[in-house]
Amino acid sequence: MELSVIHNTFRSWVQGLPKNDLEVCFSHDLEAKEEGQLVVSAVLLTARLDPERRAHGSARRRAPSRPLARLRYLIAVGGSNHHPQAEEALLELMIRAQHAPGMTLATDELSSSWWLACGVTPRPAFMLEACVSEMVEQAPLVQVRGHSLEITGLQSVHGCVVAADATPLPGAEIQLVATGQVVRSNNDGVFHFQIAAPGPGRTHGQIRIRARGVEQSFEIPGPTTTQQPWLIHLEHLGLDPGSKQKG
Repeated sequence: MELSVIHNTFRSWVQGLPKNDLEVCFSHDLEAKEEGQLVVSAVLLTARLDPERRAHGSARRRAPSRPLARLRYLIAVGGSNHHPQAEEALLELMIRAQHAPGMTLATDELSSSWWLACGVTPRPAFMLEACVSEMVEQAPLVQVRGHSLEITGLQSVHGCVVAADATPLPGAEIQLVATGQVVRSNNDGVFHFQIAAPGPGRTHGQIRIRARGVEQSFEIPGPTTTQQPWLIHLEHLGLDPGSKQKG
């Protein structure tokens, strides 16, 4: 609980005590008040870090609060003159403390020398330990949107480069003129690349092939497959280049 809640709890206990025509007041010290008053004092004695704090992890991971400290209070009942109702009030306060969440009655007692050091007359009292928590400020949740890249409208072109005598040409350089993309044929003269689907009335573009000192350009016929590749015959320089679809 928060410190303000602890103090309000103490005050509510005092307000709930039977008055019996006797004025009861609440104080945070042991100073004597006016005669005829019954004074309930809540004096902070010690404070220590709550051992449960580490078990709850960092503040960032806990919500909405986490343990902070354990405070030991002396709850004493008295006044300028000892009043017979002090014992009755003390027992009532002990009962309420025993049932209060976040509070624990302590079994140890204060010595007479402690009262002497404080310069006050010993009076009916008990000690309790209250757990103080801190509110954890929650960082605003940041919604992470997943992004997916869908590649649509791409067509695959599978081809095979061969010489005029149908011999496969390994290592041939095939360049897609529109993008500058370059691929090379494998040992069987086979190559593969992807092109964007052309719009209405547009061609699929051109490729430029370089192999063994020969460079020729060809119009891409369209998408082809591994089962029916685009068979390209690379002719010698000075001869008309040709290409035909294997089918």
